[in-house]
Amino acid sequence: MLGRIWIGVASGALAGSLVGLGEALYVLGGADTGEYVALVYGAVLYGIIGMAMGGGIGVGLAILGKIWKGLSHELAWALAFVGVITPLGLVIARYVVNKAVFQERGVPTTWMLGMLAAFGLNALLDLWLVPVFLKRTPLKVLVGVKGGVASWLALVALAAIFSFAPGSAGADGEMAPAKGISEALTDKPDVVLVVVDTLRADHLGTYGNDQGLTPALDDFADDAVVFEQYITHASWTRASFASLYTSMLPSCHNCILKVEQLPDDVDTLAEAMNTHGYVTGGLPNNINVTRSFNFQQGFDYFSYQSPSYIAGATESAAQLSMYNVVRKLRDKVAGDARRVEDYYQPAESVLGVARNFISANQTAQNRSMLVVHLMEPHDPYFAHPYDGSAVGRAWHPNPDPSEADNLRSLYRGEVQHLDQQLGEFLGWMKEQGLYDDTLIVLTADHGEEFHEHGGWWHGITLYEEQVHVPLIMKLPKGELAGSRVPWQVRQMDVTPTIAELTGAPASGLWQGRSLFGDDERAALAALAAPPPPPVEAGSEDEAGEGTEDADAAEDTAAAEVVAAPAGPDLEALARLMVSEQNFEGNDLGAVRKGTWKYIRANEGNPRGLAVDELYDLSVDPHEQNNLAGREGAAQAELSRILRETIEATQEGGCVDKQETEISCEECEKLLMLGYMSDCTDACGG
Repeated sequence: MLGRIWIGVASGALAGSLVGLGEALYVLGGADTGEYVALVYGAVLYGIIGMAMGGGIGVGLAILGKIWKGLSHELAWALAFVGVITPLGLVIARYVVNKAVFQERGVPTTWMLGMLAAFGLNALLDLWLVPVFLKRTPLKVLVGVKGGVASWLALVALAAIFSFAPGSAGADGEMAPAKGISEALTDKPDVVLVVVDTLRADHLGTYGNDQGLTPALDDFADDAVVFEQYITHASWTRASFASLYTSMLPSCHNCILKVEQLPDDVDTLAEAMNTHGYVTGGLPNNINVTRSFNFQQGFDYFSYQSPSYIAGATESAAQLSMYNVVRKLRDKVAGDARRVEDYYQPAESVLGVARNFISANQTAQNRSMLVVHLMEPHDPYFAHPYDGSAVGRAWHPNPDPSEADNLRSLYRGEVQHLDQQLGEFLGWMKEQGLYDDTLIVLTADHGEEFHEHGGWWHGITLYEEQVHVPLIMKLPKGELAGSRVPWQVRQMDVTPTIAELTGAPASGLWQGRSLFGDDERAALAALAAPPPPPVEAGSEDEAGEGTEDADAAEDTAAAEVVAAPAGPDLEALARLMVSEQNFEGNDLGAVRKGTWKYIRANEGNPRGLAVDELYDLSVDPHEQNNLAGREGAAQAELSRILRETIEATQEGGCVDKQETEISCEECEKLLMLGYMSDCTDACGG
C-alpha cells in the first residue's frame, strides 16, 4: 500500500514540476525580466504541489490496488502523473485563452468543451503509452521510489543551472556606465522625471487646493512652469505610461489591454536620450511598467522597486500562478496588519535609490536622465504614520457612498506624505548644487475617483478626476520660473519637450510636439508682461482750448485703447486632446476641445456608462449635466473629431500589438493595485 502512495508522490512531483517549468517558460518567453529564477522556482514550488496531489491520488491507488489486483505499478504511476498534469495544465490553458483571446470576458462554452476534449484525449493517450514506455525503456527507473525522487531532483537541478547561469541575473543593468559628457551635451541639463501614480491635480495647492497638502510641491511650482490644463491619454498605469514614453495615443502604441505589452517597434523617450549620450535610469514601482511588459526599452539602469517577495522569489518567479498560494499563507500568518512594502516600495525608499543614481552619475561625470515612479496616492491608502491600517480596492472594491469622506481623508494623507518626501529630495538636490541646472518634471499617470460619478478608484472612466493631473516643469537656471500655462496640453507632448530641451533626436513616430515652441514662448512672455499703462485723453490745458479740441482728444484716446495689443489667443494655442480606454470590458474614447468634452462608451459596458456624454466644462467642470442629445451640433462635431483623430494617427505610423501572459501572482499584484477584478482563472479557481 505504501508503495503505491510513494509512486503517487514521486510521479506527482515530476508532473507538477513539468507544469511549473512549462508556465515558467511561457512567462519568460513573453517578457524580458532579465533573470530566469522562475525556472527553478516553478520546478520546486509546483513539484511540492504535485507531491501533495500525487500523495492523495496514491492513497486512492492503494485502495484501488486492494480491489483490482491487475493494477500494475506502471499503470499506477501513469494514473498519478495524469491526475496531476491534466488539471493543472487545463487551469493554465483556460487562463491564457481567457486573457489573450477573449480579453477577460470569459471563455465560451464551446471553447471550454474543446479544451476539455483536448486534455481528455491527451490523458487517454498518456494512460495508454506511458505504461508501455515504463515497461520497455530505461524510463522504468521512474517507477521506483528512489528513481522517481532522483529524477525529480535532477530536473530541479537542471532548472537551477539555467536559472543561475552566468548572465542570467543582474537584470538592473549598470547604474553609471562610463559614457562621459560629449561636446553636444556640455551645455545640456540632467533630467529627473517624477511620475506620481494616481495623483489628482486638484489636490495640489498650485492647482487651487486650499487645504495646505503640498507645501513643498507648491514651492517647487514657483520655480517652474505650471500647466493648468494637462490631460492624460488613459486612466490606468500601463496605457498611460506607454503614451508618456512613446508620445502616441493608446490605439497607436497598442499597449492598452491587460494582455498587451509595450511593442518593440515604438521609439521611447529613454531610447532617444540613450542615443543622445545620456545615461538613462528607470525606477518603476508598479508591475504594470516593468520588464514583464517590456518597459525597459532604452534604459541603461532599470530597477523594479518591487514589493517584498517570499522565499527568494524574483520578478520572474513572482509571475508564477502558484506563487499566490505562498503569498496567501504569508498574509494569513501576518494577520490584519498590512505593510506598504507588500504592495509597493514607499517614496523614501525609491527616492533613496534615486539619490544613489544621481550621485553615481555625477561622480562618473555623465549626463543622466532618471524616471522616478512613486506610488503613495495609489491604493491601498495607508494611514500616516504607518500603523498597518489601510483601505484598498482589492479587498474593498465597492465602498458605500458614506465612506467617501474617509477615503478622501486617507488619500489626502498619502498626498501629504508624498509631498514631504519629495520636499526632502528636492532639498537634497539643492544641497548638492544640482537643483538649478537640472530639468525636473513632475507629473502623474492618472487621477482617482471618489464617487463623483458613482464609482471608485480608477481605470474605468475618462472623467476629469481621472485624466486631469499635474504637469510641472522646472527648466534649468530658472527659465520661465513662475509661469502658468492656461491652455490645454497633452501627455504625448512631454517626451518631445524633454527631447527638445536636451537636444535629443525626435522620432518620426512621435505624435506630440514640444510645449515650448515659438508661439508658446511668445504667449508666455505676453502673459508675464505688465499690463499697458492707461491711455490718457490729454491734459486739462489742451482740453480747455475748446469743446471741439476736447472731443478730439477723447476720440484719440478711445482709438488708442482699441489699438492696445491683445493678449495671446488661448484657444488657438490649446491642443486637441483625445483619451482612450479599454479596461475590463469598458471601451471608451474622449475628446476635449475648447470648453466642450465628449465621451463615448461601448454599449452594454460593465460600468453602466452612457454611450454618449457631452459636457460644457466652462459651466459644468465636474461633468454632472450630460448634454448629449441636447447639443446636437457640438456632439456631432466632437464625435467626428474623435473618430477622425484616431484614424489619422493610426494612418500616420502605428505599431503592431505584442501580447504577454499574466500569471496568477502578477494578477494578484494587479488585483491589489486595482487593475484586475478577478483572478479566479489565473489562480486555478
